[in-house]
Amino acid sequence: MFCFLLVLENDEPADPPAFVTAVPNWTVGETIWIGDGERFRILGIQTDIDDELVEQGFHGVFPVEPIVGAA
Repeated sequence: MFCFLLVLENDEPADPPAFVTAVPNWTVGETIWIGDGERFRILGIQTDIDDELVEQGFHGVFPVEPIVGAA
């Protein structure tokens, strides 16, 4: 499993703050679906992260924006 920290454009944590997936490779612009039906667009992918985040099991950070409206 792969775990990514989700942060909004204002550097606040997204809700939920983490995304767990079996898929290791994502691209900027893709939409991720969270379990309750919420969607986020990936704005960036940061894989060069602090050792502390790596120790907590994160593989990267996704800056995201919420997608509002019909699917």
